Amino acid sequence: MTDINYNKMELDDLRKYVLTHRENIQAFQSYIDRSNASGRMIAVDTATPK
Repeated sequence: MTDINYNKMELDDLRKYVLTHRENIQAFQSYIDRSNASGRMIAVDTATPK
């Protein structure tokens, strides 16, 4: 099995990879980390408003 360097992939390509390899936790974590670092992540407040 070939090791894939997720850091060398374009972020959009990594997203596509993660969507087609949903069982790959390492790729998913890399995508989350890089998305967060690039400012592409959004925060969602799941608390019920009062």
